Amino acid sequence: MTGLKQQPFAFSLARRGPRDRARPLKVERILHAAGFLIDRPLDVDVVVLEDAEAVAPFVPAIDALCVQSLDSNPLFEAATLVAAMEHLQDKARPVHVALIWRRGEGAASPELIGLFPYFAPRFYLGIPTSIWSIWTHIHSFLATPVVREGYELDAIRLFLDFANQSGASMIRFPIFQSDGAFGPALAEVILERQLAMVETDRHERAFLKADSDGETYLAVNMRKKKRKEYSRLWNRLSETGTLAFDMPDPDLDMTQWLGDFLQLERSGWKGKRGTALAARENERAFFESMCRSAQSSGKFHAAQILFDGKPIAMLTSFISGRGAYSFKIAFNEDYAKFSPGALLMMKVIDAFHDDPRVDWVDSCAIPNHPMIDHIWAERRQMRGVNVAASHRLSPWLVFYSGKMTRIADRVWAALRQVYHRVRKEVERG
Repeated sequence: MTGLKQQPFAFSLARRGPRDRARPLKVERILHAAGFLIDRPLDVDVVVLEDAEAVAPFVPAIDALCVQSLDSNPLFEAATLVAAMEHLQDKARPVHVALIWRRGEGAASPELIGLFPYFAPRFYLGIPTSIWSIWTHIHSFLATPVVREGYELDAIRLFLDFANQSGASMIRFPIFQSDGAFGPALAEVILERQLAMVETDRHERAFLKADSDGETYLAVNMRKKKRKEYSRLWNRLSETGTLAFDMPDPDLDMTQWLGDFLQLERSGWKGKRGTALAARENERAFFESMCRSAQSSGKFHAAQILFDGKPIAMLTSFISGRGAYSFKIAFNEDYAKFSPGALLMMKVIDAFHDDPRVDWVDSCAIPNHPMIDHIWAERRQMRGVNVAASHRLSPWLVFYSGKMTRIADRVWAALRQVYHRVRKEVERG
């Protein structure tokens, strides 16, 4: 249910902040396993992991950081981040992971306070310049950096200092929740340093507060006529076979689940268009790795509707922090007239409500989603910004990026409309 949509822009231009810190940051770049780090003290401000293998010695520290962050992001947890680096990164634009450390006083060990996966494209909007961007890939629904509670400002300051020291001329934060801890902290640092900033994205997506059971929730948030229509669809389908909502056990057969899900997704329009996970080996491998690691850590959440014992709608979600993220949904289009996807998203409200791990659920859906927006009533505010570095041309580059991104967004919107019209005509035959 992932997807992005650009919304109106905002631009702020202020005096540039201090160009340099009082002291240069101590930076260590690590390639491959980096086993030697385990046997010696770590005395740095920033560790840059330049390969998926280099993450291994830092997995315990990263996992602890994720637990101690107010903002959750399942895509930047250690296992998922490694899977994405192995299967989804563009080799022409290698991904680096900046680990931000707070040095301990005296003999105290340094403390990991921030994780910022980033890449630096050679060109940005036609300009050959050093732009840094928090990493997103084809399945990114969130790119909020992970920062330790109470140290959000310190982590952001150090990352911006590191970007400045490394020669970056602008830093992109493409998609983060605006109402979390990171968003306000970033805004405070921008104001504190009087940095130029442009807002490149602002949208909202469906969100569920799992504080009531499904019947109560839908009675409050869905029109009675609509509820009766979905109830009628469920009853009509159940008259033709055995229909059931199912919550598989946490220790389910993952191989079977993955096989059923990938086949179900591929059997529909995604399969016809070549965008199903199973159509691309690297995407399938990433999804399978993410599911297996989530199951092993108790963070996997599965739900399905069975018809005569076979799944006709399946939902794969991941637990992170106190919430869940509805990553992918698939349904059998032979039953489309019964709206199995919508029925599943209604039935799963009870499942999330009864799960002690879940206080809320992010749909990870595009804005104005035609199905989920009419079922889940709450909204999560999402945002993206470009921030100037200390380079003398940075304010101009930020302004330019806002203008050009707006133009590019309009062009892509028009092209998407043409594409979808052409696809519909082709599929109609």
